[in-house]
Amino acid sequence: MQGSVSTVWIALLALGVSAITAEPTCRPTGQYLTANPRDCRSYFYCYDGIAYYGVCQQGFRFDESRQSCLPSTVAECFECPTMGMVSLPHPTSCQKFVLCFEGVANERSCPTGLLFNRQVHQCDLSAKVIC
Repeated sequence: MQGSVSTVWIALLALGVSAITAEPTCRPTGQYLTANPRDCRSYFYCYDGIAYYGVCQQGFRFDESRQSCLPSTVAECFECPTMGMVSLPHPTSCQKFVLCFEGVANERSCPTGLLFNRQVHQCDLSAKVIC
């Protein structure tokens, strides 16, 4: 058991992460990586309920679907404007959209039968939406 804990701490040091408590809310058990909703270059390593902050090297972004830092030209990461509130198209689904508030992305779904209209930045009748 002690060896596995040592391995985790060595991995944390190698990743250049530090303990934080502000965000995100990590599940009480388990180990996983999750994207930072405020910044594509950083991520969180959740370990048994504690979040550790990590940053990708210059020119790289964290790709949550691939669970790693990848070159900015390859990584899939959605970045919200840092100020204000705006609804933006979801990168993969017309039935969803991303509500950005002060740089934080929140995925939302349109009500049944509606799709997100990128021209008016809101859910709309499917006949009015080019998807």
